Amino acid sequence: MKRKITDTTFGKLTVAYLLFGVIPLFLISLLFFSRFTDNIRETMIRNYAQINGYFARNVEDIMESADAAMAELYNYETDDGESLAAVLKNSNLTDGERSLDVDEALKEVMSKSKHIASTRFVDSNGKIYSVYYNQEKTLRNDADYYTQMRIISQDEMRDLRVLRTMEESNICINSDDFIFVLVRNYMDTTSINRAYSTPLGTLFVDINVNVLENLVDKIGLEKGNLYICNPKEKHYVYSQDRKDYLDGRNPLGEKAMAQLKGSEGYEKIDGNWIFYARIMDTDEYAVLKLNDAEAMGYYFSNRTMMAVILLFSCIFLILLYIIFSNRMTEPVRKVQEAMKQVENGQMDVRLEINSHDEMEIIADGFNKMVERLNDYINQVYVARICQKDAELNALKMQIQPHYLYNTLDVIRMTALEKNDEKTAELLECLAHQLRYVMGEHTDCIVLRDELQALREYFVIMKVRYEGRIRLSIQVSDEDAQLYIPKLLLQPVVENAIRHGLREKNGEGTVAIRVERKEDYLEIVVMDDGVGMEEEQVRIMQETLDNPEIGKTDANGRLSVGMKNVYDRIKLNCGKEYGFGIESFQGVGTIVTYRLPIWEEPEDVESSDRG
Repeated sequence: MKRKITDTTFGKLTVAYLLFGVIPLFLISLLFFSRFTDNIRETMIRNYAQINGYFARNVEDIMESADAAMAELYNYETDDGESLAAVLKNSNLTDGERSLDVDEALKEVMSKSKHIASTRFVDSNGKIYSVYYNQEKTLRNDADYYTQMRIISQDEMRDLRVLRTMEESNICINSDDFIFVLVRNYMDTTSINRAYSTPLGTLFVDINVNVLENLVDKIGLEKGNLYICNPKEKHYVYSQDRKDYLDGRNPLGEKAMAQLKGSEGYEKIDGNWIFYARIMDTDEYAVLKLNDAEAMGYYFSNRTMMAVILLFSCIFLILLYIIFSNRMTEPVRKVQEAMKQVENGQMDVRLEINSHDEMEIIADGFNKMVERLNDYINQVYVARICQKDAELNALKMQIQPHYLYNTLDVIRMTALEKNDEKTAELLECLAHQLRYVMGEHTDCIVLRDELQALREYFVIMKVRYEGRIRLSIQVSDEDAQLYIPKLLLQPVVENAIRHGLREKNGEGTVAIRVERKEDYLEIVVMDDGVGMEEEQVRIMQETLDNPEIGKTDANGRLSVGMKNVYDRIKLNCGKEYGFGIESFQGVGTIVTYRLPIWEEPEDVESSDRG
């Protein structure tokens, strides 16, 4: 009988999820985000960049007007046709006569721009000349105020500079008319070489901050704040909040100040949008700062609407899930409970599910599986597991402790002789050996790590045998990345040292060569020790092939460890794998491994199961 799609658990979940979840949410999200997100952000950036640009251009107009007026100082002539430079250099004039001429020149500057509130001139001798448009107020003429207003260095003499606005910038005593100041050096244009002319003084043009405040009011900015600042000197010329420049605060922050580079641009820094534009050729920037929530207010309002829609959609989906969940998940819960019972050893569990879908098929399969598993456990598996665990435990218990004892004895003797770095090296190698052999590692290990363990083992053995033994390893980088069962090589190498090299006069070598064949991995362990007779080799091979676990040969040449290795290879890799022994008396012994090629770690059976 052909089954309908709605008769399957997958079909039911798919239809419900598509109809009531994915499709509505996808369409609503796509409609909202495609319609609002990008457009709102682009519109916001464009609008606020235009506002800040408009502010910067108007400030430029104010400064350019004042700068052009400052240039009039060079065009000034007295009634006698003398320039201001000639007046300043004329030592025959009295202070009063010179002051009248300088004041007239300053009035000429003031008359050229409506934005100038006052002018000041400080000559090279520090004398201050000043003119203020409102004669009813007393102009501040405190010499201490001009400490910061010394003649600008000659390398900056042609640059227009803007001084910061601060509490002392009120230009009249008992007045709140704060100013920002434009500064240029007045050069001696009468010298022969104007490039090397010296400044005769410094001209200060004071512009009332109210001019900027009127400009901001004209812009009518509803969100954010406008600033004029100097990121190089980290000061403010203007802020909508006077306390920022009066108290020396930094409302933009160091991070935003550092981003003010180039002619214009914008950045998003710490949740704030920073729009900036450089003013003329000065170091001042017009900056508009506003919070991201303020900038994207329209976007956030629509996102809130979207969140409400999504919330109701989720509630709707939850209600639908509650309606259908019991019917759809009850069979799953029954299977889960039955599996827990089987896990606890209750093998008489049976499932009764009549859902007419995959869960009914799973229940039938589960019941059949439990029946077969019960039979298998009773007949075969219990016996095999018991036998295997006994064999592996026997292997584990038969490993002789002579290696650990000998190593500790070597370290003790070395330490008694002298307290040197060699003892530390031996201790480190021993620690690594113990961690490698007895630690909680996987039973399948990279060949590279197995070889490294052998190298550390030889560090200890070379001390024990007074440097008479050497280790040689030939393996490619590619083959070193292959995986093998753990602790395959050390028992064979240890056997070679004990029975082959120890009895040899002079130096001996254990050489290991790794070579990848067509369908298997070959590892050859060779020693140039005393070797064995043909009959000894035959007995050893027969002992290896003997199914009795942990058996050794009559001559004691075959260690428990080697038998352990041989049996583990057969158990974990297959009957076609293992190793063979060749030996020639007086020449040496060769042990040749045949192993599978494992490029990935294999799930081998542990030899430490207890």
